[in-house]
Amino acid sequence: MEDSGYGNAMTEIALALAMAFFSIMVLTMISMGVGSADQKPIAAAVVAPATTTAAPTSQIVPGDEDMIIVFYRGRFIDANLRPLDPAAIHAQRRVILALDPALPMNEALAARGRLNVENLVVSVLDDRWLNRLKGIPNAYGTPN
Repeated sequence: MEDSGYGNAMTEIALALAMAFFSIMVLTMISMGVGSADQKPIAAAVVAPATTTAAPTSQIVPGDEDMIIVFYRGRFIDANLRPLDPAAIHAQRRVILALDPALPMNEALAARGRLNVENLVVSVLDDRWLNRLKGIPNAYGTPN
C-alpha cells in the first residue's frame, strides 16, 4: 500500500510556490511600470441645459429673397402663418427654418430632414414669434 497523503502534500507545496512566484512577478512588473503606456487625457464635453439668457446674441437677418418657414408644434407654416406642405417646397433661394427653442433635438432633426432644399439656415424663434404663434393649433388640431 502506498501513502497517498505524501503525494498530495508535495502537489500542494508546488502549487503554493507557483502562486507565490507568480504574485512576486506581478508585483515586480507593476512596480517597474511594465504595461503603463502614455495615457492621453480623455476629452469630455459637459453639456449644460440651454437657458434664454445664455443663448447667443447673433441673429439671422432675412433678406428680400429669403423664404421663412416656421416649424411649430408639429406643423410647417410660412411667415404669414399659413400651413405649408414640406414636400412641396423646392426653393432655389435661401430658406430659413425657424424652430421652437424648446423643441427636442430629434424632432428638430426630423423637421430639418423633411425639407429638401440646398441652402437651408436653421434658427430659433424669438419671444416675438412665440407670442405670435401661441394661438396656432398643433398638428393634431388642439390649440396651445
